[in-house]
Amino acid sequence: MEEKELTPQESMALIQSMIGKSRKRYSDNSFFFLLWGWIVLIASLTHFYLATYTTYEQPYIAWSLTVVGGVISGIVGARQGKNAKVRNYSDKMYGWLWFSLGMAMFTIVFNGQLINWNTVPFILLLAGVGTAVSGAMMGFKPLQFGGFAFWILAFIAFRQPENYQMLLLAFGVAIGYLVPGYIMKANFRNNGV
Repeated sequence: MEEKELTPQESMALIQSMIGKSRKRYSDNSFFFLLWGWIVLIASLTHFYLATYTTYEQPYIAWSLTVVGGVISGIVGARQGKNAKVRNYSDKMYGWLWFSLGMAMFTIVFNGQLINWNTVPFILLLAGVGTAVSGAMMGFKPLQFGGFAFWILAFIAFRQPENYQMLLLAFGVAIGYLVPGYIMKANFRNNGV
């Protein structure tokens, strides 16, 4: 079989088509940003409320919502993996990025007592990495902006008491996950991308 030489216009059209397909595939990930955005927002605000305005001794119980999120993410991710026609290199890297960050976050939280439960700044830093890199992989500026917001909030969180770190975390996921997630979902619904 003979290879056809592409004109510059055909090459550009092929590249744009591939980018469009990649963005469309990633836009389905709005589900995960919205799911985790809402879970972390609710858990962090509940933790803040219980720790600040009640005498309840275990405000961290709010974080049990993350178990539900993990199960839902696992089920949806497995279904998406089965339904995917083609799984390319960038899909694998995207999955490994978030798996790796999830393991790092779990390790930090599981060992939180060793750092006096000052885990939120580290979680914000890692969420910033995942969000910014995901935005760069997708060519989606709102996620990249969300990553920068997470990093700024992490810098501030290191200087705040634990209760107020929860408010910064809630604000971070609102800016870093929810806003980009809803923009991504609207783009997909309106444009298929």
